Amino acid sequence: MSRDANVLPAPRVIPKGIFCLEGDWWGKLHKGSSVEPILELLHQWDPYYVPYVRRDVATRSEFEYYVSRWAQKSMAAYPILYLAFHGKSSELTIGDRRVAENRVSVAELGDMLEGRCHGRMIYFGSCDTLDLHGNSINAFLRKTGATAVCGYRRDVEWLEATAFELVVMSAMQIHSMTRQGAAAMRRRIDHRAGVLAKALRFHMVIRKP
Repeated sequence: MSRDANVLPAPRVIPKGIFCLEGDWWGKLHKGSSVEPILELLHQWDPYYVPYVRRDVATRSEFEYYVSRWAQKSMAAYPILYLAFHGKSSELTIGDRRVAENRVSVAELGDMLEGRCHGRMIYFGSCDTLDLHGNSINAFLRKTGATAVCGYRRDVEWLEATAFELVVMSAMQIHSMTRQGAAAMRRRIDHRAGVLAKALRFHMVIRKP
C-alpha cells in the first residue's frame, strides 16, 4: 500500500467568476487605464483561475443592459459584480459626468436588480458611492437579496484602490458567498490590509437575516 493511500484528496476549488463593468476613467482616448490587469492576475491564480467577463460601458443604456445580463440565472457562475466607475455619494457616474441621465443612484440600481442577487455580491469600485446612510444600504440589500456590498466612503486614488481591490477579490474567492462567508472575508481583509482599508474608508455591509 502506498504511504499516501490514506491522504485525503484536496477539496475541489470552485472559483467565483467576476462580472466587471468599467467606465472611461479619464475621458481621453489615448489614456487606457483599466482594472483588467487585476482580473487577469486572478485568472492566472492557481488553484482558482478565476473566470471573468469585462465590458466597457459608456452610456446608461449599456449599463442597464449588462447589469440585466449579469442578473440572469445563466450567469450564476459569476456571482461578483464589480462596478469600476467614477462616483460620488450614493451614485455611480456612467460616461459624461455633465449629463444627468448618466448618473445611476444606488437606489436605481436596486430597482434594476430587485430580487435577483441571492448568493451574489456587489463591489462599488467608485469614489464615495457608499458614503450614504446605513438605512439606504440595508434597503438595497433587502430589495436585491445580495449577500453584501462593498465600496468606499471617500475619494480614493485610482492605483491604490485598484491594488486594494485585488486583496478584496481574492478574499471573495477563499470564502463562501453566504453572510457567514462575507464576515470571514471582512476579517481577512482587515488582517491582510487593514491600514489601507481604513485609509480608503472601505465599507462592507452584509445583509441582515
